[in-house]
Amino acid sequence: MKTLLRLIVIVATGTSLCAAQSVSFSASVASNKVSVGEQFQLSFTLTSAQSVTPERFQPPDFNAFVVLSGPIQSSQYQWINGRTSSTLSYVYVIAARKQGKATIGPAAIELEGKSYKTEPIQIDVVPAAAGAQKAASGQASAQEIGENLYIKAVADKRRVRQGEQFILTYKLYTRVSIEHYAIAKAPTFEGFWAEDFDQPKSPEAATETVGGKQYRVATIKRTALFATQSGTLKITPLEVRCAVQIQTRRSNTDPLDIFNDPIFSNRLRTQEIDFTSNSLSITVDPLSGNLPAEFTGAVGSFTFDAAVDKKEVKTGDPVTLKLIVGGTGNLKLVAVPKPSFPGDIETYDPKVTEEIARDGNQIRGKKTAEYLLIPRNAGMRVIEPVSFVYYDLSRNTYVTLKSPRFVLNVAQGKDIAAGGTFASKEDVRLLGEDIRFLKLSPGSFRRAEEFSLINGWLIGGFVFPPLMFLGAFVYRKRQEKLLGNAPLLRSQKAGKEASRRLKTAEKLLGRGNTESYHSEISKALVGYLGDKLRIPRADLTLELAVETLKANGVPAEVAHQLQACTERAEFARFAPGADTQEARRDLLDQAKEVIGNVERALNR
Repeated sequence: MKTLLRLIVIVATGTSLCAAQSVSFSASVASNKVSVGEQFQLSFTLTSAQSVTPERFQPPDFNAFVVLSGPIQSSQYQWINGRTSSTLSYVYVIAARKQGKATIGPAAIELEGKSYKTEPIQIDVVPAAAGAQKAASGQASAQEIGENLYIKAVADKRRVRQGEQFILTYKLYTRVSIEHYAIAKAPTFEGFWAEDFDQPKSPEAATETVGGKQYRVATIKRTALFATQSGTLKITPLEVRCAVQIQTRRSNTDPLDIFNDPIFSNRLRTQEIDFTSNSLSITVDPLSGNLPAEFTGAVGSFTFDAAVDKKEVKTGDPVTLKLIVGGTGNLKLVAVPKPSFPGDIETYDPKVTEEIARDGNQIRGKKTAEYLLIPRNAGMRVIEPVSFVYYDLSRNTYVTLKSPRFVLNVAQGKDIAAGGTFASKEDVRLLGEDIRFLKLSPGSFRRAEEFSLINGWLIGGFVFPPLMFLGAFVYRKRQEKLLGNAPLLRSQKAGKEASRRLKTAEKLLGRGNTESYHSEISKALVGYLGDKLRIPRADLTLELAVETLKANGVPAEVAHQLQACTERAEFARFAPGADTQEARRDLLDQAKEVIGNVERALNR
């Protein structure tokens, strides 16, 4: 029995020693000679004869390099001919900052209470050639992108009559991913009145096949145009700045199968490029037929109404006359006809108001001219009808509309001034303001309080203004200091900026736009770290950010929570289909919580 126990102990001890000796932790790169800015892959591999679960992984010092992505963790377990092997890898994609000799320091990992370290790796960084710099920065030529993205201007009519509406539509055709776009330069519409239709900030995209290629097509701008002159009129191009996500292939020397997946072997970079639409020529024909004398350029379909607020008045009383032109067409170019008034009715310049609506594909609304009339003499006064003429496109003819004939019965009012004369326009405005009643009874009197220099209000009047001036001066100096120190200003506003981005991400998640959602989460976290810690984006790494947070009093647990959340967001950004809706919501909540924890720790 004792012999059996000894045999078991010897076998167990031998197995344990063998397992311990079979553990190895190594670092490898695709090449020890790279160009400045060139992307290359760095792998840390832990191998063991049995399944491994490390307690802690400590990455190396990346001061001489820029970490573009990682670490991406993967594991592999094999059983071949009764022998097991386990491999755990951490993969980074990095780029060298400057020319010269650079060292990738040792990485450390803890396994079953023991610590393992990799050997340092020497990298020879040589100057980058122009082509290599372009590849390293992920830049693609405008011609390369232009084959997969362009903007097209389309008019629903290329030949119109003067004053006739047509719709100009700008469509964006793309076969690449667009992060966002903005109009860099609007077209000029010389010879047109233009009215833009409202467009959503995130327009819906449809699918369209052009030249055998399938594009996603989105309408980014729609404008209703009305020609104000005849002839051949030109519309200049629209210029749009697009932030395009370029997918760049990176080298792969990792033996693990997972990195043969395009998700891990490609990297997305955002590049801003200006695109220009085509220009258009529009042929504008003059209106046919003889122009009536009352025609002022209205083209479309209109109505014309007129009304007075009262017909029984007294001399000196105001009367309001309204003339209303409504309908569809070039309403903004329409002139409301001016009526003719009797000589003893005083008139004022009309108050003209416009209400323009964009209803579907039509511009409609109304224009109102409001006249103030003041009859000066008693008797019957007549306001003769006024004509409004427009060109009806559906009937190809001029249409004349007339207002009613208004009769005012004016009774004698009270005399405003002696001698029977009537007041001027200024007298009407001042009537009731320049004459007051004379008070015949003096009323009662009371003794006024004695005046004292020692008065609380008087003292406050002398003391409070200097204090206000001093406070304003201090506040202004503080603001000048902040505005003169851009990093400090960004640091103070980092929390608010991160909250704004997270709110944008929440809206994108609600609309199901997972690609932009992950990008916004990543920008919120990385941007917060760079602004809050005042670290330039080119020098920012997660390891440096974590160490800086700890140095500023942030607990290590909170700093590592922020690091883990950022790494998770970066991974989800480049593999958006790998998570669920619940995981995306959890990521958003985690980002809000960890930024709040860091803010509280730094503001203590």
